[in-house]
Amino acid sequence: MEQRIKKLEQLLLNDRFASSNDIHLVSIGKGEATAEMTVTEKHLNGVNIIQGGALFTLADFAFAAASNSHGRIAVAANATINFFKGVSSGKLTANAKEHSSGKTLATYIVDITDEDGNKIALFNGTAFLKGEY
Repeated sequence: MEQRIKKLEQLLLNDRFASSNDIHLVSIGKGEATAEMTVTEKHLNGVNIIQGGALFTLADFAFAAASNSHGRIAVAANATINFFKGVSSGKLTANAKEHSSGKTLATYIVDITDEDGNKIALFNGTAFLKGEY
């Protein structure tokens, strides 16, 4: 495994918010990453479907992994999410893929799906690229 991926994995393991929400990194490659979260009671809102912030956090974690995969520190400059379907249980997967990358900005698309492959949400993020980590 490349040294930059090992460093990035250590950075991501230090993400206490993702960890406290039971979000786990599944895979990472250049410009792409996959994360998973099993929906539990603590992820549900008042009408017993997943809280939008939980979906945003899952997508944001996959976005962070993908955008930092090139060996440079990347921080969010902008992010939006569209919700398609409410769920109350099951495992959700966030797949982040680089859409474009320049000198200081990169854009990513993150699809969140359920166990059957149904689209739950779509996240778009722009990362500001800083120095090496």
